[in-house]
Formats: sequence, C-alpha cells, structure tokens
Amino acid sequence: MEAEERIIAIGELVGDRRRLRMLLALVDGQAWPAGDLARYAGIQPSTASHHLDQLVKGGLLTAIPQGRHRYYRLASSQVVAWLEQLASLAPPGPVRSLRGTQEREALRFARTCYDHLAGRLGIAWTNAWVTRRFVEPAEHGFSLTPTGVDWLRKFEVPVMVNPGSVIPEHAVDWTERVPHFAGPIAKAVTTRLLEAGWIAPGLSRRAIRITEHGRRLFRDFGVVLPAVPLEGNSDEIIEEV
Repeated sequence: MEAEERIIAIGELVGDRRRLRMLLALVDGQAWPAGDLARYAGIQPSTASHHLDQLVKGGLLTAIPQGRHRYYRLASSQVVAWLEQLASLAPPGPVRSLRGTQEREALRFARTCYDHLAGRLGIAWTNAWVTRRFVEPAEHGFSLTPTGVDWLRKFEVPVMVNPGSVIPEHAVDWTERVPHFAGPIAKAVTTRLLEAGWIAPGLSRRAIRITEHGRRLFRDFGVVLPAVPLEGNSDEIIEEV
C-alpha cells in the first residue's frame, strides 16, 4: 500500500500541466529561479511558489537558497529517468507547424538529458564506445576498459577514472526507447564535446547539433547516424557521420 500511495501522490503532482512544465524545464540539469519557472509555465510568481513548494515536498525538486532568491533543480537524475520513461510510454502528439516539426526532429536527433547526450546521437555515441571496446557491459551500465580510460585522458575530460569505472545506463531514451550513457562521466564527456567544438546548441532548449568540424570527428570515431533534417530548412540534411 505504501508504494501505491506514493505512486498516486507523484501522479497527482505531475498531473497538473503547470507543475509538469516546470519539471520538464529542468530536465537539462540546470537550476532555475522561481520567476523564470513561472514565466515558462505561463503563471504568476505567487502561483508558481505554491506549486514549487509542493514539488519540493513531494521529493521531485530541490530548493537552493542564494541570498534573497531561491533556485530550483530536479532532486536527482532518477527524476529525469522517470519523466523520460513516462514520455516514452505516450504516443507523440500532433505537430501543427513546420517549426514544430523541426524542433521535434532536432530533439530526436540529439539533445541533452541532465547534461549528457541523448537522442539518436546519444545512442550512436554509446554504440560506438561499445564497438571500439572503450567499455564493456557491467551490472549497472558499462565498465571502462584501459582503452577507454586512455581516450578520456587524451581528450582531456576533467574526471577521475580508472579501468573498471562504471558509466551508468540511462534506462530508456525518451525518443529512441533504448539505453544510453548517463552519470558524471557522460556529463563530463558531453561538456568536453561542446568545448572542443564537436557539438553546439541547437534549434531549441536542450537540442544539440553536430558542427562541420564535429561531423568529421564523429565519423573518424566510428559514430554512425541516419540523415536528419538540418535546422531551419527541411530540404537540407546532415550526412551520415
């Protein structure tokens, strides 16, 4: 019964569109002030404060005091995984504009999920690491091999790793419905890919695009992706990389 009551309580929290919008705004792992979350949800700050308090009490958000302000972020990566699993269960809704189609395809191609890569690029990146034997299957994800550790050090990824270090598995990708890398190592690699110019921010929040420079580097790495529409022009495509 305890599990049943907990599920009902969480369902009531995310069943409100305003609270759900604020949760989804935070899936990228950033901390937002209450005012920005209120604007994103389309509600007044006083109303947002009430909803944010409920989400904190429900264990979905963490409040971070900073001077006279409070910032909010998702309580853990488990909340992200749960939200994405819920999204993966629902059929996609209708898209009524060209821009909406482009944004959906951009997110499906590549996006950040709690600061690590997701979407087709995230899946292809994970598969390439397995193919190159940078990682091998482990009980809770993937275990780094000496080859993988060497690459991370040469790529100057600022994270302490050793052979056997585990990269957790994000259980279900929201759009692709298969696992991808997650956790601190995946986050550090994604940050480094942005710094090194392999990838860059895309059409909308969370969307990621491959740069011209990155296209060649991903190809050399062994990443294989299907062609997808480029931003802003449905007639252009990104070549396989």
